[in-house]
Amino acid sequence: MGKKELKKSLGFWDVLMFGVGGIIGAGIYAIIGKAATHGGNMLWLSFVIASLVALLTGLSYAEFVSRFPDAGGSFEYIKQSFGKKTALYMSIFMTFTGFVAAAAIAISFAEYFSRLIETPSWIVVIGVVALMAFFNIVGSKYSSYFNMFATIVTLAGLILVIAFSIPDIGSKNLLEMNSKGVNGIIAGAALIFFSYIGFEDLVKMAEETKNPRVNMPWAIILSGVIVMVFYVLIAICSVSTLGWEELSSSNGPLAAVIESQWGAIGATILVIVALFATSKTILSNILGTSRLLYDVARDSDISWLKRFTTLSGIGNTPNYAIISISILAIGFGLIGNLEVVASMSNIFIFIVFGMVNLGLILYRRDHPEAETPKFKVPLNFNNVSVLTFLALITIIVMFVYNIINLIKGY
Repeated sequence: MGKKELKKSLGFWDVLMFGVGGIIGAGIYAIIGKAATHGGNMLWLSFVIASLVALLTGLSYAEFVSRFPDAGGSFEYIKQSFGKKTALYMSIFMTFTGFVAAAAIAISFAEYFSRLIETPSWIVVIGVVALMAFFNIVGSKYSSYFNMFATIVTLAGLILVIAFSIPDIGSKNLLEMNSKGVNGIIAGAALIFFSYIGFEDLVKMAEETKNPRVNMPWAIILSGVIVMVFYVLIAICSVSTLGWEELSSSNGPLAAVIESQWGAIGATILVIVALFATSKTILSNILGTSRLLYDVARDSDISWLKRFTTLSGIGNTPNYAIISISILAIGFGLIGNLEVVASMSNIFIFIVFGMVNLGLILYRRDHPEAETPKFKVPLNFNNVSVLTFLALITIIVMFVYNIINLIKGY
């Protein structure tokens, strides 16, 4: 067990598309309507805030992956900064986030699928998770092929929404707040953050990436920028076409946008696109979480965990980890709720993101002699990046608002 190594089969464009695909997924197709309830006509600003907070933390991930291109991702970074014991505790949060998010998105997939073919949701949940597990088992390169195709389809769907909605831009006052004011905008941003957990999955591909110290940091940054542009445009177009009230009450908000412009045919096309968007996000969650479990088991002294270090099959992948994560995702998918689980997942991802930012500050303090990485977060003062400190503060703010979303339904 654990004798083989993960294959370095991914180039820059592979990981860039994994980054874009891992972020642009179920969030924009499912969460946008719920977020509109909070942000109103200024939903676009909620997306800007969420994007900038994610990009700030993305810079910390970029520096860490340049220092430690390891399959464990956040687990490895926290271990380097806080020690193995703290990292093992945090890995529980990371693993929980991964398979519960996959479960929630599987539920979303089942809802979309039922619009095309009336099928019991439990069958669809089991089927889509099993299929995405199969893509993972046959190897990261084949997963990359499916992810690339699904990402292109997803982006095409978003471009379609933008193209049909451009004539409506200007019909709504995009600077008008609803009754929730600034609090609503930030609360919307906190909910939208569910769409940005892709950073966590992307860095776990480092050991399978060629020249990861250079390729991975730029893939993180560029994917974050590309996603921000798409998300903000979609928010502006959706509100302009439907208005935030109708958008927030729509079952399948982006399909409703297209249906208002192109009728039932357009809505059907968007449903198919949404199936690709949600399925590839499940793929990314299973892939990233299985790599985390593989790395935790590799670093752990717990004997039963060592089974998860086994790399086997045609894809030379951690099959036991993939299968275990998939079973857990199916289990939660049979009982979950998208909005609630998204907020629950956010709690854990905010904790992990906060620890990564704090970890980078502490690592630099404790290892001033460390080799300068290929990528280093800029704007430094006494070896502490102002941007990393700002990332930590904004994550804390998002965390508080996310708790409010859960408790009060802000």
